[in-house]
Amino acid sequence: MEAQALRSEDYSLLTDLYQLTMAACYVGEGVDQRRASFELFVRHLPQDFGYLVAMGLSQALEYLENFRFTSAQIAALQATGIFDQAPAPFWKVLAEGCFTGDVWAVPEGTVIFANEPLLRIEAPLWQAQIVETYLLNTLNYQTLIATRAARLRDVAGETAQLLEFGTRRAFSPQGALWAARAALAGGLDATSNVLAALQLGQKPSGTMAHALVMALSALEGSEDEAFEAFHRYFPGAALLIDTYDAIAAAQRLSLQVQSGAALSAVRLDSGDLVSLSQQRPSAFARHPDLCQWRLRRTRNC
Repeated sequence: MEAQALRSEDYSLLTDLYQLTMAACYVGEGVDQRRASFELFVRHLPQDFGYLVAMGLSQALEYLENFRFTSAQIAALQATGIFDQAPAPFWKVLAEGCFTGDVWAVPEGTVIFANEPLLRIEAPLWQAQIVETYLLNTLNYQTLIATRAARLRDVAGETAQLLEFGTRRAFSPQGALWAARAALAGGLDATSNVLAALQLGQKPSGTMAHALVMALSALEGSEDEAFEAFHRYFPGAALLIDTYDAIAAAQRLSLQVQSGAALSAVRLDSGDLVSLSQQRPSAFARHPDLCQWRLRRTRNC
């Protein structure tokens, strides 16, 4: 059995079971329509990075606008047997209900601090209870990514070019789109996720992989020929230099740059990145200006 892709009509069931059992209890006790309020905030933040960048409000509002239960969803809940002793009016509340509350939130991209709410929900108690899970998931994840991006920007400085390319390690395809959006909002310059970039009206950005270097080295003779082939179609593009010997590759490229070759950046993707980025091949030692170029570019990759 496979879990299906998330659809907007499934939003209401994307919640923890206890949200529904508590809502049923509220109905049974006659307090389900009482006005309730809850806030999403954090109590503590790291001492050196004591802020968050709020993200996820757009998806939260979309969820609340689509919040309702279909007859098929209600039947599926009833079939579990979990709610056999639940009050009968609970099913009527679900069948006829939608989100009727108010949402208070800071705009996306706002910097907030500990104990400062990202979002506040004011709604009938049963609604406020059920929507908690989805809102926490949506805002927590995107705020995490946006905050991380902002902190990277703080460390790297304003002029560094910072790229997001975490799609292959994101929690899901949907999560990858949200993460790319949040990273750009947090201060990164571009994303390698083509769909996310085009949806946001941005230009995607990326480098190259070991696969191309290995394939073309094997078929065309050398790592340098692989670099040259890639630059024929994407002039000046960033090159991945650690497939074989990062320092040797950097030394050869430095001589080419000194002779006028165009190269926007080099990328290190394996090994001890700190140690490799700080080494100075002999060509750089002879040419301090080129050394500065290489160190700056490596830091920005």
